[in-house]
Formats: sequence, C-alpha cells, structure tokens
Amino acid sequence: MKHLIAILLPALLAAGCQSAPPLDPDAPHSAYPDDMVLVQLKALTIPPEAATVRLQFGRIVARNGVEETEPYCIFELDSVRAGPQTVHPDRYRVTAMQRRVQTFSGLPWPDYPLRVRFGNDDGPSHVYFITAFRLRSAAQPQVRALTCQSNQMAPGIAIMRHLTLAEIRAALGDYFRLERPR
Repeated sequence: MKHLIAILLPALLAAGCQSAPPLDPDAPHSAYPDDMVLVQLKALTIPPEAATVRLQFGRIVARNGVEETEPYCIFELDSVRAGPQTVHPDRYRVTAMQRRVQTFSGLPWPDYPLRVRFGNDDGPSHVYFITAFRLRSAAQPQVRALTCQSNQMAPGIAIMRHLTLAEIRAALGDYFRLERPR
C-alpha cells in the first residue's frame, strides 16, 4: 500500500500544479475581457421622442413588443430628440462593463429572501439579470450604452443567470458584433 501511495502521490501533485484553463467569456459566469469592442454594422434610426432602440432575435423590436423572458438588448443615446436620430456604423470601445440584478421596480434583488423564488407571491414578478456596456466613440459621442437583459423570474427557469455572450450576440443579430480581443 505504501508503495502505491509513493507512486500515485507525486503524479497527483504534479497534476494539481498544472495551470487551470482560461475562463471562457462565452460561459454565463465568466467575466468579459476589459478591452471588448462593439462594432455597429448597420445604420440605426432612433425614433422621435426616444433615446433607445431595442433589439431581440436579431431585429429591432418596439418598446412594448419585447418578450421579457427572452434575451434582448437596449442601444442607448445620451438624449431624446424631437425628430429621429440616425446612428451610423461605427466601432465603439467598451469603457466599462457591469453585471447587476434588479427587479421590475428597480429594487435590488438581494433585498428579497430566496424563498420568494420558490412560489411566494409576495415577491417581484420580474427579476432582470442585466449586463451593461458603457460605450465610447469619437465620431458619435452621443452613443451611451448597450444594455442586455432578460427576466429570469419566468416559469421554467430553474437557475437564474446572466446572459451568455452567445445569447447577447443572437439578440443583436447582424446590427452589431461584440468582439473579444484577440
């Protein structure tokens, strides 16, 4: 037995010293790299009296037409205008990225006990897992952010989580490309 331990122990120790594989930004619990870029591929028109446009399933969706339980993204400018605003194709540097969880009313999710998730009707009906990208472009400084989210309190969602990079890309379709550094 001692002989077997003497043989296996060094092998196990050597295996434990190997470096862990890099985290995959496409995984739902991984952090995104700091130097991501959002590439706008098509011109977008923000409607009058608005500063945002929503994208879901690869197409533009009306504000009241979003399916809250499916991934969607909100592209945001810094101000509302009386007329339409056209945003031309560009490359935006992601200057900050934040993940947060909040309820429909804007209250943070941790204020609610976990038991709410399992059938207590006193809690929120919508819990959004939000990934927000702050954007910067010298050519179009009015572009502010891209926020991607979904309501994770929906029936059938056993484990609430943030959207994966693949889900965000599917929501953006061929309007935008979110690139990882190479």
